[in-house]
Amino acid sequence: MAVVRARARFGSARIGALAVTSLLLLGALSSCATTARIVDVYMALDGQGDRKRNVFVTDTKEIHCIAEMGIGRKGVTVEGLIRAIQDYDFAADKFFDTNRVLANAESSPQPADGVQKFDITLKPADKSGMPIDGAPFPPGRFVCEMSLDGVLEKVAVFNVDFPPCPTSFIAPGTVCIGFYKALSVCPRQGASSVGGPNCQCDAVKGWQCDP
Repeated sequence: MAVVRARARFGSARIGALAVTSLLLLGALSSCATTARIVDVYMALDGQGDRKRNVFVTDTKEIHCIAEMGIGRKGVTVEGLIRAIQDYDFAADKFFDTNRVLANAESSPQPADGVQKFDITLKPADKSGMPIDGAPFPPGRFVCEMSLDGVLEKVAVFNVDFPPCPTSFIAPGTVCIGFYKALSVCPRQGASSVGGPNCQCDAVKGWQCDP
């Protein structure tokens, strides 16, 4: 298994950061003997691509963009790129259109029988690109673009949305901004509870709960 690491690039620190790594996996399907092509590109919660989806939430642990490829010749360059096409302004409480490259990675896989998987793994990170466990993903709309020898072959569009209210008890003072909008109100005992006190998301103080 070949592992490739790449540096993320960000247009603004305000939206948060994403750490990116990529790796190459061998599958069990057949590929063309003398050609190269990207068969499919999709998003998932895992590196194997078993939990496919195109909508994630801000408290997702990691996001994977996976390209399935048939590589039958040497010297092929595969590049994956994550682009933000819509961002969220927390101060103005609205989404706006943008066009920024957030991360990219590339590899030159060796010819092999079967389908190879090129996996770009995104994790929340600080401004220097170092992963931060438990940090939120920036909400918005994104596209993963996969190119072969400099030619765009396939894309996968995905969203990062705000999640519903927490399912369990909210501890007063815990961080909420970034995961939720400021002034969001949720039941203190969890999303499915009926009656009882509520909590409101304060951008500075965290969840502020009724007695």
